[in-house]
Amino acid sequence: MSTKNKIYLVLSIVVLLMTFVGIFQKFETIHFIGFETEIIWIPVWIGVVILPLLNLYEIAVNTDDYNKYYWLALLLNVISIFFILRYFEIELLS
Repeated sequence: MSTKNKIYLVLSIVVLLMTFVGIFQKFETIHFIGFETEIIWIPVWIGVVILPLLNLYEIAVNTDDYNKYYWLALLLNVISIFFILRYFEIELLS
């Protein structure tokens, strides 16, 4: 299972890069579940919701292993979440 941590890290990097591409580029607008959004934001939102939960689970379960890849992936997920909140102007504390 030594490749799982690297897979999560690569997926976190891909989601972060897709976030930056989504912020700086324009894509086709579609209607998805009653919302009008650009097509790139669908996999970004899925990744931003699922990847931090998977990383937290692996960190919590594998307490005896060295989890630097999981922690780095979680940090990249938090950075992605921050940029998405800023881009969509979502205020959590108003």
